[in-house]
Amino acid sequence: MASNDVFKKCGCRDENGKQYGANCPQLEDREHGTWAYYLSAGTDPKTGKRRQHRKGGFPNKRAAQIALNKVRVSVDEGTYTEPSRKLVGDYAAEWLPRREKTGNGLKPTTYRNYDRYIRNDIKPSALGRMKISEVRRFHVNDFTQDLVEAERGPVTVRRILAVLKVVFAAALRDELIATNPAQFADLPTVEKAEFEPWEPSQVDEFLKATEHYRLGVVFETAIYTGLRRGELAALRWEDVDLERRTLTVKRNRVDAGKVYEYTAKSAAGRRTIPLPDAAVGALMAWQINQQSEAEEWAEASEHDGYVFTLENGRPLAPGYLSRQFQKVRETAGLPAMKLHGTRHEFASLLIAAGVDIAVVSKLLGHASVSITSDIYGHLIGSVSRDAMESAASLIQGTAPTLHKQDVSEGTKNAPAEPESGSDKGIYSSLLPDSNRRPAVYKTAALAS
Repeated sequence: MASNDVFKKCGCRDENGKQYGANCPQLEDREHGTWAYYLSAGTDPKTGKRRQHRKGGFPNKRAAQIALNKVRVSVDEGTYTEPSRKLVGDYAAEWLPRREKTGNGLKPTTYRNYDRYIRNDIKPSALGRMKISEVRRFHVNDFTQDLVEAERGPVTVRRILAVLKVVFAAALRDELIATNPAQFADLPTVEKAEFEPWEPSQVDEFLKATEHYRLGVVFETAIYTGLRRGELAALRWEDVDLERRTLTVKRNRVDAGKVYEYTAKSAAGRRTIPLPDAAVGALMAWQINQQSEAEEWAEASEHDGYVFTLENGRPLAPGYLSRQFQKVRETAGLPAMKLHGTRHEFASLLIAAGVDIAVVSKLLGHASVSITSDIYGHLIGSVSRDAMESAASLIQGTAPTLHKQDVSEGTKNAPAEPESGSDKGIYSSLLPDSNRRPAVYKTAALAS
């Protein structure tokens, strides 16, 4: 059992400048000083040093006693953590390089974003200057509110809080804190922006515009396959089977200060996509053109198996693709859209064609069908209505008397007289017509 004490102290100093603490002669005054507690929590098994915990500033003895009791319980249960003097911002900055090299590591773009949020948002904030062991959930909520008031976008705020949550989770594993204060913090609402696809005629105009650009085939492939920007840039000829008319996604290229290439972002991202005739034809023509360019560049050629390259064979940077896409779009005079929009366009065309959402999800490389439904649910709705109307049209006219009530022999609010030798009218209701049991059900078999 841990020894403990609750006492009163103040900040008064004697003639030598030394604090009186609990020995101040004025402590007899009930209004003077504050209450504190001291806890001896045994020996630290890691360092062998005695663990001591003092905390003051409580307005009365009862408040200090309650706080002490909570700490005593954690000591007895073995969940006690030594209060850390490390600041949130400093710990986050120290944690990030370690996280880059441990576990599954961090991809370059993820590291870059984490580093930016820690340096620019977390460390300079009031929260970043707090001792990590003293942070509570309301402190995190105050930090969130400060970001919102600074007019940071809700998506950005959520990303910053996601980093903060991971930082506190690491501190929890390091036994610097007992709970993660960001675990259930308030998050700003994100208004979901629904993607409005180009009309098929506009897609056709875009494809016509690509014919005037050397790299137009990239965007034509994007429309027909739904590949991400980085997947297009990382595509190699060994991943394309023109004979079988398929394309396999294996790698991704990203801009993170410099261009990095790594395997597809997830198991679902590694996928094989069937190619339509138009895409096969475009890729065959491009392959012939690329071979001619390689011959022209001769020994200066840098061709190394990439499908989409500069004239000298050097692979493309994803950012370069985005800039070229905007040039083609502006040439076609089409509404604003990012290169990533071609991926949404591909999905929209599939849904409009009635393709099952599970198939759409697999072709896009989503981790689950629910992700696809969340993004394209507003498009699926109209297709579902069309499907229901098509189903209804199969029924209409084939069973004209299906569940049709014959009330020719009855009067309103009164049952018809049953025919002799028939059960017609049996159990008929005296309730109004809107709630009556029909006197007769004439049924007809549905057409097979």
